[in-house]
Amino acid sequence: MSIVAMQKVAVCGPLPEKDAVIEALQRLGVLHLIPLTTADPLAPTDAAERNLARTAFRHLTESPEQRRLYRPGTAFDLTAIVREITENRRRLRRLSDRRDELIQRIGDVSIWGDIELPPIDALGGERFWFYVLPIKERAALDRLQLPWAIVGKDTTHIFIVVVTPEEPAADLLPVPRTHFGARPLHELTAELDELEIDLDKARAERGELTRWRLLLGAELAGAEDADERRDVASKTLDTDGLFALQGWAPAESVTAIEQLALDQHLAVLAESPTADDKPPTLLRPHDARLGGGADLTNFYTTPAYGAWDPSFIVFTSFAIFFAMILADAGYAALIGLIVVWYWSRMGKTESGQRMRVMLTVIAGASFIYGVLAGSYFGVAPPKGGLLAKLAIIDVTNFDEMMKLSVVIGAVHIGIALAATAWLGRHSLKVLVPIGWLAVIAGGLLIWLGGGAFAIGGPAILIAGFVSVFIGAASGRVIRTKADWLLRFSDGFMGLTGITKLFGDILSYLRLFALGLASASLATTFNGMAAGLQISRPGLGLLASILILLFGHAINFVIGIMGGVVHGLRLNYIEFFGWGLSEEGYPFRAFAKREIPE
Repeated sequence: MSIVAMQKVAVCGPLPEKDAVIEALQRLGVLHLIPLTTADPLAPTDAAERNLARTAFRHLTESPEQRRLYRPGTAFDLTAIVREITENRRRLRRLSDRRDELIQRIGDVSIWGDIELPPIDALGGERFWFYVLPIKERAALDRLQLPWAIVGKDTTHIFIVVVTPEEPAADLLPVPRTHFGARPLHELTAELDELEIDLDKARAERGELTRWRLLLGAELAGAEDADERRDVASKTLDTDGLFALQGWAPAESVTAIEQLALDQHLAVLAESPTADDKPPTLLRPHDARLGGGADLTNFYTTPAYGAWDPSFIVFTSFAIFFAMILADAGYAALIGLIVVWYWSRMGKTESGQRMRVMLTVIAGASFIYGVLAGSYFGVAPPKGGLLAKLAIIDVTNFDEMMKLSVVIGAVHIGIALAATAWLGRHSLKVLVPIGWLAVIAGGLLIWLGGGAFAIGGPAILIAGFVSVFIGAASGRVIRTKADWLLRFSDGFMGLTGITKLFGDILSYLRLFALGLASASLATTFNGMAAGLQISRPGLGLLASILILLFGHAINFVIGIMGGVVHGLRLNYIEFFGWGLSEEGYPFRAFAKREIPE
């Protein structure tokens, strides 16, 4: 994993050839363009039609049934197809809404039976209003001033009919009335059957329409590419019959741009970035499947071009932190089974391939840590066995786990400081990260060391503080006598970073706390299930199984959430806070869009 070297590329050619050159560069897809002029806001004239086409395309791609595609070259009337898809979408929504209404109405009416009400004229203008009243609310009937009758009951409810020509007040009874309607149950069920048939037809039509998704997607991609070309054309520098555009390109792609310029008789200039330039950052793994670290890094921030690539450290440390928080080999095996189940599905896209590699590493790290912690769904292995001998970590040992968490935090932040020191090695400011590394080392020796190590700890600690003081003070140029005082002030201000360093390292104690919480919950659920099974034979077995299933499911979800949130937090806040001092911006290639299939 590394930050790809960039070159600043300028292309110049005759103004009449500008559109053709821009389209060729878009096909090449290797330039991150730099606007040379300010363009007006892009406003396509067909925005409404474009949005309608996007909605239609999404309707096809989200269809559960996907038919074989019509290939490019098939006769295709865009307007007619979009209209047909839109109408299908509206019909499906209308039928679905009506079906939901009917299901609700049938549920309300079915408890009363298949009743066919007489015409209103036959009742002298009176109307029937239906209520399902809980038996415990029976006293509310004594307060009714309107005619009513109990027409049925079950073990928990009584069925009331109120007779009045006008709709009763909403608070007539402590429950809302049943919306019975004028249609009997058999008519409602017959309409529902017809609706289901119409829905089947509409779904089949939607499936048939999915044959157009490639051609429709190509039309959309082409239209959006044209919009982007127009936008780029408005940001070039045009003068004296010539145009010029500029952008950043990966160093290995410059040859392809120069060949394009040679083929189209253009002038091209490629040069390395200067100290004043701020190129975009492109994180590229040696193997595309191992790009999960770059995904995790870019999710929070993009390192500056001149910084270092923390992707591998983020990837590795996230897996370790997740494992310590989950702290159970059984849960890790369950994650592994989920990955195996979705392995083929995730392999269909590049992002899915990266995701499954990352999940595999996480599951593997979690399983190894779970074995070392001796926890299998909260159950410890039998004493004397191989698994018991492998269980060398006791998550309930507060003293040892606190030491382990703090050491991991010190190493993690130490890596960030070492990278910062390497980048600043040509300046006296390198003394600041080196000093903090010495402070960490000295503090650990004092806390954990013994004998000669404990004696050397204070010396290393003091040397670290002196280094930080000198490095922080070195940044100010001395022009007057007052600058000496300000330089000392800068040095003392630099030393205040000890509070941040101390707090950030202690923040890694969450690894111990969350791992202990996960293990304790698993053990608690196991104990509850075992106690219930012993105290209540027979039915207690079923209850204990339910407790195990729901309890471990809840703990599993909490463990995953904690592992993701806190595993990323320690990287994004503590680690990046010491390792990345400047934020960059991602490389965005000016390229044609892929056609979804």
